[in-house]
Amino acid sequence: MKTPYCAAVGLQRREVDEIRISISVEVSRLVAVEQEQAHLAESVRQEREAAAEAAVLPSAAYFAHMRALRTKLESDRQVIDGRVTRLQSAAREAYGSLTAVEGAATRFRGEARRRIESAEQSASDDRSAADFLRKLRYVRAATGRVAP
Repeated sequence: MKTPYCAAVGLQRREVDEIRISISVEVSRLVAVEQEQAHLAESVRQEREAAAEAAVLPSAAYFAHMRALRTKLESDRQVIDGRVTRLQSAAREAYGSLTAVEGAATRFRGEARRRIESAEQSASDDRSAADFLRKLRYVRAATGRVAP
């Protein structure tokens, strides 16, 4: 049954879906950054081992570059984590709004169903009363009494 809330429900569902997709994209980015951080840590570990074995290898520039890269990755991770947190908050709000609108639509349908059932019951009561009066008039006419 169509309700005045159907359009709002559709909009809220789309908003929830869009936020869900955005969260998924940001979580994928977060996973990629964390994998890159793990790869960087492993690379630095291997380079430190190689530098420890060979005293003549110049490694200061490499390690400075790796520190800068690690700092950038950590900054990226924090930014993405902040976005995910904001998106999750927006998702909770959007889902709450969706639930409220769906509840209003459900109540509207229930009220409409009750009005229809009430009208049907009234019509049935009217038919029963009319049938009863017809039978009463018939019985009174058959017995010779005057109908009121």
